[in-house]
Amino acid sequence: MNQYDHIVPPKWPRKFLRFFVKKEYLEEIEGDMEEIFRESLEEHSVRKAKRIYAFEALKLFRPILIKNLGGDYRLNHYGMFKNYLKTSLRSLKKNTLFSSINIVGLAIGMSVGILMILLLSELHSFDDFHAQKDNIYRVTSTRTLYGREGNYSTASYYIGSQIDAQIPGVDKVLIMGRDMSADLRTEEKAIPITGFYAPTSFFDFFSFKLKKGNPQTALADPNNIVLTESASKKLFGDADPMGELVSADGHQDFQNGIITGVIEDPPVNSHMQFEALVALKTLDKRAEGQERNFKDNPRDMYNSYVYLVLNESTKTEEVEDAIGKIMNDYNSNAEAPITHRLQPLDTFVTSDTYVNGTGPRFSQRKIYVMIGLTLIVLLSACFNYTNLSLARALRRSKEVGVRKVTGATRFQVFIQFMLEAVILSLIALIAGLGLFFLIRPEFLNLPNPAARGYQMFLLDINYLQLLYFLLFAIGVGCLAGFLPAMFLSKLKARIVFNNASKVKLFSGVNLRRVLIVFQFAMSIGLIMCAVLVHRQYKFALNYDLGFTTEKIVNIRLKGDYANLLENEYSKIPEVVETSKSSVVLGVGSAMLTMIKSEDKSSTVSLLMSEVDERYFNMHEFEILAGSGFLSPLREDESPKYVVVNEAFLKGLNLGSPKEAIGKYVWRGDTRLEILGVVGDFVSITLNINLEDAFGFLQTSKASRYHTLGVKIRSNDLLATMGKLEESYKGLDPVHPFEATFYDDQIALAYQPQKTTYTIISFLAFLAISISTLGLLGMAVYTTESRMKEVSIRKVLGAGISNLMLLLSRSFLVMIAVAGTVAVPITLYLVDNMILNEFLYRAKIGLIEILSGFVIVMVISALTIGWQIRMAAVRNPVDTLRND
Repeated sequence: MNQYDHIVPPKWPRKFLRFFVKKEYLEEIEGDMEEIFRESLEEHSVRKAKRIYAFEALKLFRPILIKNLGGDYRLNHYGMFKNYLKTSLRSLKKNTLFSSINIVGLAIGMSVGILMILLLSELHSFDDFHAQKDNIYRVTSTRTLYGREGNYSTASYYIGSQIDAQIPGVDKVLIMGRDMSADLRTEEKAIPITGFYAPTSFFDFFSFKLKKGNPQTALADPNNIVLTESASKKLFGDADPMGELVSADGHQDFQNGIITGVIEDPPVNSHMQFEALVALKTLDKRAEGQERNFKDNPRDMYNSYVYLVLNESTKTEEVEDAIGKIMNDYNSNAEAPITHRLQPLDTFVTSDTYVNGTGPRFSQRKIYVMIGLTLIVLLSACFNYTNLSLARALRRSKEVGVRKVTGATRFQVFIQFMLEAVILSLIALIAGLGLFFLIRPEFLNLPNPAARGYQMFLLDINYLQLLYFLLFAIGVGCLAGFLPAMFLSKLKARIVFNNASKVKLFSGVNLRRVLIVFQFAMSIGLIMCAVLVHRQYKFALNYDLGFTTEKIVNIRLKGDYANLLENEYSKIPEVVETSKSSVVLGVGSAMLTMIKSEDKSSTVSLLMSEVDERYFNMHEFEILAGSGFLSPLREDESPKYVVVNEAFLKGLNLGSPKEAIGKYVWRGDTRLEILGVVGDFVSITLNINLEDAFGFLQTSKASRYHTLGVKIRSNDLLATMGKLEESYKGLDPVHPFEATFYDDQIALAYQPQKTTYTIISFLAFLAISISTLGLLGMAVYTTESRMKEVSIRKVLGAGISNLMLLLSRSFLVMIAVAGTVAVPITLYLVDNMILNEFLYRAKIGLIEILSGFVIVMVISALTIGWQIRMAAVRNPVDTLRND
């Protein structure tokens, strides 16, 4: 039996074939298409095979194969369609200005729409190359400890093994160890690699192709290593790596390994990115050295990923209930109960719920925001077409009357105008594709910290997506042209010379005015949104952290050489001071631990960092009482003191800072004396409450320091950074030198907000451009239709300023109404959707609230004023000569 026999061609192309192909050809064509599909499966991925099948089906849409639909109208009789096409093209050519405005507006909107189609398509394609993708789930964990709920993508080895042993309906279980990192070394070179610990079942579970080695044995024994093709090339060049021995520097679980396989590089659309896989059995040594084996500990839920393949008939709720029963014994006596849920494969990348996942991510909330912003731009372009078409309806009423007198039905007139809108939309699609290729590089270069350094998107276009674009353009054309077509098709021949353009959407409100108000409300909202996000970004950058970051360079450490590197840097004249720490404060990271009062009657969760004795002085913390650490710990000495913030004292009711000095607290079995109290500061980012308890400990293990802060004073920063790198490379030639000024790291922590601001600003620019084009068209139409009135008023003594006010008043009133609508809605959306993650917000003043309104009003006034002034200064004799 072939492994692809269970895969069937996509449904919609088959239905399409059966819809249009003549009956006498259908059976033979379906057979040929099935053969093409099976051959494609042998040569390509399932996804590509389905694309080929769909494309071949579309290519068969030829006149010779199309069956008759029956009745008076036949699909092959396209004379009427040809007539409509010619009429539409003539109309577009005749009205060059209005056609150009509509094409440019729709092209701008479509370029963004094309971008979103590709982005959503690529997000949807993540992990779709796995044969069992529809049945793969990940076991997640939720743990609530002292009021803090944590949702994790990881689960314990214990629960994975219990699911495998006890729960029916689960076909396969895969347990993988996370955070495998080591420096693999041969006699010639060394490279840093990252990856996972995996068992032999990995290759049965996921559809990664093993290029060299046996999938049944490649990960069967401890210290077996499977490299990706790119990692193999880095380490061994073009030589065959199979059977080669390597050493693993800086790794506690294995020191030596053997290369037993080479696997293809994970594709861009994989949630799992790695350079190497190490046999899961390698961790058995770790289990032997633990007081409580991690394999039997339900609480050890942070170091493993557990994946399941469910039977087709198994429901996720049944498995979750069964897992709950397994955990009952543990949870009944646990201080922090643990619950497990199943997460489907297609939500791994877009989920906002779980932390410590692997690979790139793209927030579902961000997707919704981007879709919403794209719709705003598209609707603005569609409203342009609707407004201008309705404005010109009176001019085309005679055309409609003539058609109806000669026998055209309302439906035929409707189709004609819909076809005209679709043709214009297809022309705009071509221009939109050109604009897309201009903005594509800029979008790909936007920072996306959630991608974790991986490339998430390519935004390449294939044949199937071209079909999507075509359908998208037709849909946009239908949306834009629907109201004008409905209006024009219902006109009666006997009243076509009446003022039929005054169609009411609601009582007393003109349809065109409603659309204009909506259009400018969206533009005002986007501009205001961009201003508010930018203000919050600047607020975060300039917020008082509670410590100094000026002239401090943070150097990332990837080994136990912190003390040695510190000694080397002390020899550089430009280095003023150094200090070591486990985390960088204010940029989104900290450790979490639990602290109990001396009598163990109360407990507080504590964010924590390990620092040396120079840390507080170099970063100029405000010491409220006591002091920072006075001297380093001796080798293998346990910490005796803790320095805490004010919030910690409140959590354990320890009184004032002075009263807390000298009191004792417990961290596990370690008794710590409070040595000092510092003022509250930004520990992670402004997303975290500043009143969260935070503590500092010392450590005697150099490997626990991951950052070396260096305060420098130099007139030649480039030369100084060169000296720092040279000293670093002398101790660590394997890893790249990663040094960042502290202020730049703070800015990077808020990079998502900057990216959001950039996207919204760009879309706001597009929206206001489209609105301005539409306003220009409406101004041209208004002045042309009221030229006689303007001329008469001018003859009677009206001045240019009076005429400009007369013609522009209605537009300015509509913009004022748009501002009234947009401001409160935008404030609500920004507060609850875009900036809702920030606990500390920038103050919003009148300037920010009115920013969008003022910008739109100025641009609109200039646009309207320019056109209306041209009409107002025209000689009335030229207009009234023939009347």
